Amino acid sequence: MKRAILLRHATAAEAREDALRELTAEGAAEAARAGAKIAALSPGWAPTHALCSTALRASATLAAAQAALAELARIEFDARLYLASAAQLLAALRRLPEHDACVLLVAHEPGLSDLVRQLARRAEPGARVHVGAGMAPASFAALTLDVARWRDVGPGCAELATFARP
Repeated sequence: MKRAILLRHATAAEAREDALRELTAEGAAEAARAGAKIAALSPGWAPTHALCSTALRASATLAAAQAALAELARIEFDARLYLASAAQLLAALRRLPEHDACVLLVAHEPGLSDLVRQLARRAEPGARVHVGAGMAPASFAALTLDVARWRDVGPGCAELATFARP
């Protein structure tokens, strides 16, 4: 069994170049709260590896959340995650090293909520309803994946264990 936490970047300011949008003060606080909520999940939910979009708002979200994530040992920035589709995000999960049991993926909408909808065959009460509306800034979905290898992640292989908004 694998676990994935899909985190949308926090609230960002407008900028001339989309990839260079910085977090607002509110966004930085949202990201820190998301990190604390992830850290407070039950045992087995501590990510050891993070995949992150190279957009400034995504990397800043990860930096703010990381303060609460003591076991996060490896961070990988990937330009392919910038505004990635669900298919591109799924491909990134499938490339993960097998020794990682729980990972954090920091990216963008609508790819993240589309991926959650594709993967989740079951959801805790109320969680699916929230994802249906999309993921607000700094929201995250925690998925239990019924696979032994990352390369086997695919549609319907997951249970949406938790969905949290800032």
